[in-house]
Amino acid sequence: MNEQTSTNKGFLLKIESVRQRTHAQTLLLKGDDIIVALNNEFYLGGENTLIEELTDSHKKNESTILTILRNGVFFDLIARNSLGCKFINISEEETQKIQDEFSKKKIFDIEELKEFKVLRDLKNNFDCIEKSYSLSAGLFPPAWLAYEQQWWILGFFSILSILLIAVNPWIFILGWMILSIYCYKAQKNLLISFALLSGKAFTMELASPNLHHAQETVRRLYPRSYFKFSKLDKPKSISEEEKLSEDKKNISETQNALI
Repeated sequence: MNEQTSTNKGFLLKIESVRQRTHAQTLLLKGDDIIVALNNEFYLGGENTLIEELTDSHKKNESTILTILRNGVFFDLIARNSLGCKFINISEEETQKIQDEFSKKKIFDIEELKEFKVLRDLKNNFDCIEKSYSLSAGLFPPAWLAYEQQWWILGFFSILSILLIAVNPWIFILGWMILSIYCYKAQKNLLISFALLSGKAFTMELASPNLHHAQETVRRLYPRSYFKFSKLDKPKSISEEEKLSEDKKNISETQNALI
């Protein structure tokens, strides 16, 4: 493999398989994903150089923008270590074609990008969860819970608040402060837990400048994707035969995500 990658510089790398318990598995990369660019630079350096560059970035505690081509769609993600994949090289013709397409892609600096985890269920309901903090979760948890449509938790919180006020207003204020801090610090994990409890599974990770751009990328990869809050149009209807085929694909992908 080392001889092959050293002599085949000048061709893009395609993931042949993702090893267990590796950074690539954490990033939800898949077989047949193509490594197109590192830090927005079209990458033809070969496997060994890729491993060295990502390992050096990890040692320096730096992040790298990794541009992936999956099913004809480009998307970025943030890599922080060597991937741990088995690679193969694609052909010169395919490399040239992808380079032409990549030249039309809009480029974002790493400071502009936000990281998102994408989860889905078998009915094509998708959640794009940003890996950052929302002040609303800490300043006013009930409003944040209402925005996320977590009604049963909001109802429990409301009943508990009424009981605490009736017992002692100072206990209520203390409880409010503790809850606000907890919701702010743990909001990402809470949102992921809410999504998992609703039957969703991890599908992919990506980096985008905003939620709308992230949803557009997901829609290009999954034309039937539906989002709870989105400016995108509703997905187009499909035939029963296409729906059955897509359901089988969804089940397979969901099972793979849970492994």
